[in-house]
Amino acid sequence: LSSEILDLRANPDRHAIGTIVDANLERGRGPVATVLVQNGTLRVGDYFVCGHIFGRARTLSNDRGENVAEAPPAMPVVVSGMSEVPSAGDIFQVVGSEKAARQIALAKQQERRAQEGARQAAPRVTLEELARRAQQGEAKELNLVVKADAQGSLEAVLSSLQKIQDPVVKISVVGSGVSAVTDSDVLLASVSNAIILGFNLKPTPAAERTAEREKVEVRYYDIIYKLTEDVERAARGLREPTYRQVWEGKAEVIMPIRIPRLGIIAGSRVLDGKVTRGSHAKLTRGRDQIWEGRMSSLKHFKEDVREMIAGQECGIGLEGFEAFEPGDTMESFRLEREEV
Repeated sequence: LSSEILDLRANPDRHAIGTIVDANLERGRGPVATVLVQNGTLRVGDYFVCGHIFGRARTLSNDRGENVAEAPPAMPVVVSGMSEVPSAGDIFQVVGSEKAARQIALAKQQERRAQEGARQAAPRVTLEELARRAQQGEAKELNLVVKADAQGSLEAVLSSLQKIQDPVVKISVVGSGVSAVTDSDVLLASVSNAIILGFNLKPTPAAERTAEREKVEVRYYDIIYKLTEDVERAARGLREPTYRQVWEGKAEVIMPIRIPRLGIIAGSRVLDGKVTRGSHAKLTRGRDQIWEGRMSSLKHFKEDVREMIAGQECGIGLEGFEAFEPGDTMESFRLEREEV
């Protein structure tokens, strides 16, 4: 059975091909990956491609941490010399030259950008800008690019993000990987209107410059719950705001009054509480509510005033409504945003 799994037909004389089992960023060594060689023989100095990443095998080490010169089929080996940290499950393939490795990696990178950045570019955003746009009905999606220092860390962050359930806002991870934040990450975030979240990583000057140029927000964390708290807070900010009405007062229409350049307002007497300019108002005739909207103006004689209290007479203007009749009643409400 083990022979079938390892495939004894593997040709040790061809260029090596295998699968990334694990990958991380090691201090002093840079990006490294554990590769299970499935066919061919991997040797120190070989040029290789792994998705959109290329490199040259600088060192190979076996499962005991010993440096080896080559790795035959069915042997797991730790490889250093990569341009970035690949993802577990990526195909690792040796090619004949550095030029070939670069060309293949570039083509893969362009394909990846085309797939991930298919949406039309939109104005760059921060979490605060997303919230502002949401309140105007423009956004109901929170896109993220997630980077971490190791595969285990990345999986933990992604797992935590998947647990965030929001009934309105869709949280999407449009890109993720194990490495420092790169220019590619910034460009992906740019075309996706995404925020970049880095976990256990240090900012790099090159990526910081690109992020500033592209107006992409990059946030760094070393505690997962702080990262998820920020994402949850951002999602709440993207929801449509909900308000509750707080009753302020009631007024009765005495007679409609025509005001030059203003139109018809309601000459009124405040019966209870107070009425406030700019407040939310409801107009009732008999038992029927016939209008609801904004109290656009409030006058005391010819003066504009902010509020009038019980017992006072005033002129009330309603936004988009002029068909007042004596005996109509108006109620004034203050709108308070409810916490979500």
